[in-house]
Amino acid sequence: MNREFQWVQGVLFDLDGVVWRGREPVPGAAPAIAAVKEAGLPVRFVSNHSSLDRRGAHRRLLEMGVPAEEDEVFIATRALARELARREPRATVYLLGAGGLRRELEEHGLRVIDEPEEIDYLADFVVAADDPALSMSKLTRALRCLQRGAKFAAANLDVTYPAEDGDMPGSGVVAAAIQAMAGREPHIMIAKPKPDLLLMAAQSMGVPPERCLMVGDSLRSDVPAAQAAGMRCLLVLTGGVTEADLAAAPAKPDYVAPSAADLPVLLGL
Repeated sequence: MNREFQWVQGVLFDLDGVVWRGREPVPGAAPAIAAVKEAGLPVRFVSNHSSLDRRGAHRRLLEMGVPAEEDEVFIATRALARELARREPRATVYLLGAGGLRRELEEHGLRVIDEPEEIDYLADFVVAADDPALSMSKLTRALRCLQRGAKFAAANLDVTYPAEDGDMPGSGVVAAAIQAMAGREPHIMIAKPKPDLLLMAAQSMGVPPERCLMVGDSLRSDVPAAQAAGMRCLLVLTGGVTEADLAAAPAKPDYVAPSAADLPVLLGL
């Protein structure tokens, strides 16, 4: 291993913009991850994705040729469902989101409702996530629930995420709309840029955070999350970050590379 990276004992990979863009794999990412694993370094996947559940993310990794185990995936949908269930077991949730998050919520014993008016808008939580079917009527229902005492949770605050043909609106757009209506920030949000997912992943590897390298593509979420967790961050440019973005960013990565495909050479594997 290169002397500059001899401190590395574990590697965390973001998914969107690092391993894949939408349904398209990032060229060279899968063999690079395989090389890291073959060198004996433990690997975890840490994602803010709000549409896939953990099984779905694991399945997509395998489809793209990435060597991965399901328990190596730390994804915002599962982490949020676990946190809500911990706070209020068997709670009622009004979800503005898609199937993967719904499955995680239900698997954690939470009741997901589509028409909160049927229970007089008495939901325990309103959850904002990536919702392709977002509408004014859904936002109105969310507002009514919040006005009746529901807590506000967000899968993540990413306003965009990288896809095959460019950036797409993310969960943060939905959360921002609800925040503007209700006049309050999300009460619960444990995805990046918060450090929770990264720290859970490091703990699962048995590696101290300061010995973990986070490989991400976002100056808004990955870099500040790594810094908050006490990790160093390698920023890859496959998520669309430009030199101008880097220069203007308040949180700077420790390293920059064109792609995750370059990691084996950087590490000297």
